Order: sequence, then structure tokens, then C-alpha cells
Amino acid sequence: MAQFGEPALDNQAEGEERPRALLERHWGHPSFRPGQAEAIAAARAGEDALVILPTGGGKSVCYQVPALMADGKRFALVVSPLIALMHDQVAALKARGIEAAFIDSTLSYRAVEQRWTDAEHGRFDVLYVSPERLQSERFQARAERLPVALLAVDEAHCVSTWGHHFRPDYRKIPEARAALGGPPTMAVTATAPPEVRRDIAGGLQLRTPREVITGFDRPNLVWSVFRTSEKRRRLRAVVEGVDGPGLVYASTRRRVETWAAWLEREGVEADYYHAGRNSEARAAVQADWKAGKTRVVVATNAFGMGIDKADVRFVAHVDLPASLEAYYQQAGRAGRDGKRAYAVLLSQPADAKTRRALIESAHPTGPEVNEVYTAVCNLGQVPIGLQPEVPLAVKPEAVEELTGFARGKVRASLRLLERAGAWTTRTPHPRFGLLRFEQPAGALRRRAQAMENRALADFLSELLRTVHAEAFARWRDVDLRLLARRTEMERPRLQRGLAFLEEQGLLRWRPPGQALEIELLEPRAREYPVDHQTVRRARRRAERRLRDVERYARSLACRRRFLLAHFGEAHPPRCGRCDVCLGRHETPVVTSSDEAALRRILRAVARGVPRADWFKNGESLPVQKRNALCAWLVEQGYLRLADPLEETFALTEKGTAFLAQDG
Repeated sequence: MAQFGEPALDNQAEGEERPRALLERHWGHPSFRPGQAEAIAAARAGEDALVILPTGGGKSVCYQVPALMADGKRFALVVSPLIALMHDQVAALKARGIEAAFIDSTLSYRAVEQRWTDAEHGRFDVLYVSPERLQSERFQARAERLPVALLAVDEAHCVSTWGHHFRPDYRKIPEARAALGGPPTMAVTATAPPEVRRDIAGGLQLRTPREVITGFDRPNLVWSVFRTSEKRRRLRAVVEGVDGPGLVYASTRRRVETWAAWLEREGVEADYYHAGRNSEARAAVQADWKAGKTRVVVATNAFGMGIDKADVRFVAHVDLPASLEAYYQQAGRAGRDGKRAYAVLLSQPADAKTRRALIESAHPTGPEVNEVYTAVCNLGQVPIGLQPEVPLAVKPEAVEELTGFARGKVRASLRLLERAGAWTTRTPHPRFGLLRFEQPAGALRRRAQAMENRALADFLSELLRTVHAEAFARWRDVDLRLLARRTEMERPRLQRGLAFLEEQGLLRWRPPGQALEIELLEPRAREYPVDHQTVRRARRRAERRLRDVERYARSLACRRRFLLAHFGEAHPPRCGRCDVCLGRHETPVVTSSDEAALRRILRAVARGVPRADWFKNGESLPVQKRNALCAWLVEQGYLRLADPLEETFALTEKGTAFLAQDG
């Protein structure tokens, strides 16, 4: 097992002193936060570790400090899910005098080659890559020569099919680890209830990992849920009553834009962020917010991992989140400076219908996935049994029209088919076209040397130096901006040159477009073998996560207690600061006509009947009314909430005495 080969130390105290000295030198902190020292110790001992620290708890330090302690030229290889997150981390490390770099799609072919070479020769302390990068031929060719002392997996919940940011390529990390020679692995995340922790350890094949879990409790956060149909009035009260910057999360792009526009009309410096905006606009929104030029950002969950702003004073959700894990992580972006901050959820009964519609649109059935597969092949005019050489240019809108499915269902089906191995997809980008050489490299170089038109010869030679070597075997992206810079040609002239070389039979070229590029990996089948059971399980998990959120929103228990119980952590019965503990909800109106229903609930609780079975045998009671009666019985002291997660109740002495009157 790989070890961090620092010189022998006389005693444990000295062994702990070096990490602290590095922390103070590079980060300016005199001592570690809870859990950090234990995680660092596991890495130094060559052990695998599963590190769960709350948002703002300093997870990155757990693998960055060991990287500085590795002997020789060895470094920490960090798998990270987002380009922006990698860039921010590397910039922060460089500012602290630490050699760090990233490898991602923003780099040219030559720059990527150079960084892998630099890593091989020990130039970096920390190198960040995406999980997809570990599947590249370039990594596979170099892996056994890379001196990796520690493999760190950031945002490790992405490996879990129970998580809210599932990334299939995270499941392939064990293969990359084996290619690297099996270095110790550290998985770090902020949100992982027990089932997710088990999935992470299994998915990454961690070897008897040391678990470092400091707790999910954020005592400086005030948790509140307001059940109201007047969400604008309530959000205005939050924005006006809490000083400082904030975040507002909504469920759809349209609602994000609507809420941002309303806040601006109310005189609030607000902007919006979702995946439908281009990358430059999204980067500007984030930069202005971090710099204090914008007070509130309204966003979908696309405004996600890696957001680093310590002084966020409130996070408000105007729609139900998809899961409590997502809610906890998003709300946890408030108060990272340790000062009091507010996490607010605005809820009304109709919200669950919206979220269920989103689940419906994002979780197709097996037959629906095959309908999308058939539609794509039909639009591409691919006969059964044929595997086209050219990627298909398919607009998702055309698939939506042909199948009658919503956008979310089509896109989910496309992703499922890619995971199943039917095809690979490439999202269009105005900078990138697709190219494939039709002749070997040597033949093309000889052709360039023989050309009388020297400008065209120079263009072909530069093209051979710029485009990835894989383009001789398959279609590859071509960065037109990079190519224009190297050839000193305007883009229209550059594209004319590529079209001419295609006419000469030297290559095949597809300019940038609006359609998805779909490359079939197998001949078209009459029906693609989709794992229907896996598809059904994914939908059931999404529905179960939504039920957890609904329970939280209507719970009669202390909010902090409910969240900590969900994450499997011990909890106080009351926090004294949430909406429940402060009694901020109006007592439900109960009249004498409700007495029979109240007695029925009490008798059902006394017999241990599950809540779902309280009213059966032809009797019915609306969910809102049932919730109101439960709240009244708890408020009046007839019932107590025994388990907030399962919504089980128990009779109090007062409730038992009341039932005894019935004889």
C-alpha cells in the first residue's frame, strides 16, 4: 500500500506538528477544523477514507495538505465534477504558493499533453481532472508512470445512484485507480446519509475505509418552513428582514426568470442563473454576486457545487427541492462564515404536483426510452442493422415532436441510452465542429508537401498539428477559435478551407450546428436492450426522495431534529430557533364536527395503525385536513411525535386519559 514517505518522527506530537505547520503556512489557520486532522492521518497512513464534512467544513484541505507531504515527485490526483470548481480550486492553491493545475476541455491538445508530461515528472502538488478524463486513451497510456500518492474523489456523492448529482463515469474510477497502481483513495462530500455512504464505498471499491464523519449539524443556521400561498409576500419579508446577500432556488428555468424579474421590480439587485444561459453570462452572474455587485441570485440547481461565498445570509427555496440531500447542500451555502444565517422553504400543497410532473418528465419507462431510440434512428435515416460512419445530427426538438414526449423525458432517455452503450452524444457548441481524416497522417503530410498552393499546404500542416490524433480513427472535436488563431485565418475562410479539403477526399467535416451529434456505437437494433428494472428503480428512488421532502415540509417536529435524523445523526429534541420550536404557525381551526375524526386518530395511534391506514373502509379525509388535525392534537398535548422521519405518533398521558373516557 502506498505511503506518504516523510522522514521518521520521534513521537506522535511531532507527527501532528508538520500538517499543522503546513496549514498555518499556506492557509493561515493555526489549527484544523473538526475531522480534518483525522482524514489527513488516514492519507498519511496509506488508508482509504470516506470523509463527510458539512458544507463549509474545509473538505479540500483533507487531501491538499497530504499532497504537500508526499515524498519525492508524487502528487495528489483529484477527481472533480465541474470545470468551474476545478478552476477556482487551482487559482486558490496557486495564490497560497502551492503548485496546482487542472486538465479539462478548455485546454488545447498541446496544453493537455504538456500538463500530463509535467505531472509525470512531478511538477505539481495537486492535479485536478474530471472523471471522464480518466477514461481517455491519453490517461490510460500514461497512468502507470504517473507518481500519484493519493487519489481524491471530490463531491463523492456523484458516484451514488442514490445521490442527486449522479455521474456514471464516477463508477469507472476503480479502473483508473488500478491503472495507477492502487494508491490510497479519499472520497469527500458534504451530503451523504447512510445509504449514500454505503453506495460510495461500494462504487469506489474503497478498501476498509476509515470513516471521518464530523456531523451534519449547522447550529448557526435557522431552519424554517412556511406553508403559504402568498410566497411573494413571505420572500419579500425574508429579503427585507435579513441583511446581506442571498440565494433563491426555484424548480424550472421559467420560474427562475420570473422570480428574478419580480425581485428587480421590488428594488432588489437580482439576477438569474440556469443552464439555458450561455457560459459567459453564467460566469458573469456568479462573479457579480461573489463581488457584491448583485445581492440575490435566483437559480435552478445548476447553481451548484463549488459555490464559495462565506457571507451568504439566507437561502430561500420557493419550490420543493428534489431531495433533502439537495436541499441540505443548497441551504448549506448560507452562513459558511459561522455567523447566523437563514434557510427558508416556502411551500404550498400544489408544489408536490409540480415536482411529481418533473419526476414524470425526467424518468421515462423502458418502452419510452426505446421510442426515443427509434425516433433518433428514424430521424437519422438509419436502417435496422446498419451502423453509420457519420454521427447523426439530431435536434432534440424533433425527437420531442415525433414522440410527443416532454423535453426532460427526451433528454433523460438520450442519457440512459448513452449509459447503456447505444451511442455517444456531443452537445453542439458554436466553437466546435467535427472532423475525421480520411487518409493516414503520412499520406496527408506528403500531400501537403506536394501542394503548389503553399497557403493551403500550410493550412493542412497546421491542421495535422492541432487536431487530436484520434481523428484518424473516429470523429473528433475541432476548436475553431484555436485553429483560427494558429492559422491566422478568419473563421469564414477557415471553414471554406475545410470544405475544400473535404471535396478533395482528405477529410470529412461537419461545421458547428444546433443539433446533437450522436455517434452510434453498434448497428441499429429493432429495439435496444434497456434495463427496464434499473429505469423503474431510478424513478422509485426519485419518488421516495420527494416523499421525504414532503414529510419535512409538513413535519410537526423541530426542523433541525428532522434533518439530523434523516442523515442518521443524534439530535436534540428541540433547537429553539426554527419555525416549529418558535410556534410560528397558526393553530389549526378545529370544531365540534371534527371530534369523531380526532377520536379515530387517537384510537388508531393507540393500536399502532400506520398513518396511511387511519381512514379506510369507505371513510376519507383530505390530506390537508388530516395534517391539521394531527397538528392540533400535538399542539393540545394529546399526541407526541415519536419518529419525525416515519411520521409515527404516540399517545401522551392526556391522550390516554381522553380515550379512557370512552370506556
